[in-house]
Amino acid sequence: MKYFICLAACLLVIAGCKKSDDPDDDGKIRIVFSHRVDGNPLMLDTLVYQTATLHKYKVTDLQYFISDIILYHDGGKQVTVIQDDGIHFVDARISSTLAWSPDDEIIPGTYDSLSFTFGINSVKNVSNRFPNPPERDMAWPDILGGGYHYMKMNLMYKNEQAATTQPFMFHLGIGQIYSSAVPNPDSITGYVQNYFPVTLKNSFTIAEGSIRTIQISMLVDRWFDGAETFDFTDYPGGIMQYQEGMHSACLNGHNAFTGPILK
Repeated sequence: MKYFICLAACLLVIAGCKKSDDPDDDGKIRIVFSHRVDGNPLMLDTLVYQTATLHKYKVTDLQYFISDIILYHDGGKQVTVIQDDGIHFVDARISSTLAWSPDDEIIPGTYDSLSFTFGINSVKNVSNRFPNPPERDMAWPDILGGGYHYMKMNLMYKNEQAATTQPFMFHLGIGQIYSSAVPNPDSITGYVQNYFPVTLKNSFTIAEGSIRTIQISMLVDRWFDGAETFDFTDYPGGIMQYQEGMHSACLNGHNAFTGPILK
């Protein structure tokens, strides 16, 4: 009898020890993506915005990848989102892409920051990775470095004197180094990886067995008015193939996000 009593006690202790490792005690996250201009929700196809260079503009398309999301526990631990190889595609016109609920189990506790890669790193950004739309349609030409666009933001803009709007492709991806004075694919001598890290330092908590919804918001106007003042007229039709323009965009992009906003 004493043997069975001791055995039962040991089993209870073991069960108690294992409880802290039970996946049911972990939490999960749901990430919601939003887009804002001057603090207000982005309105597509509406010519109401203006840059510091006095160009009025409207956004007609906004598509991008974020990847390698890392949550930083205030105890020093890091939790990396690995579902879908840590890559998520966002299209402002496709509501289903504006929320991501990865299955990753998240250690409960307080987190002091969150980081992610804007775009896709050089290891993961390979041609033909995505066989189906809409991700497939983000393909970056192989001759320009291959893989996929980090972002497609299509715009129409004009200044106060212009009677009509002009298209502008604010596209980010792998940059090129040319030996020629003008961008010519036949004169490419090297490539530049333009993906970059973003860190958001607002703290948040994740409770046991709960789903924490957090919001990451893109501040669209900061792509043009930030560390670099961007002028559409500096680049004919867009920044694709103009590494200087993409570099300026990336410098602004570091501060083009806010969050995580708790929901």
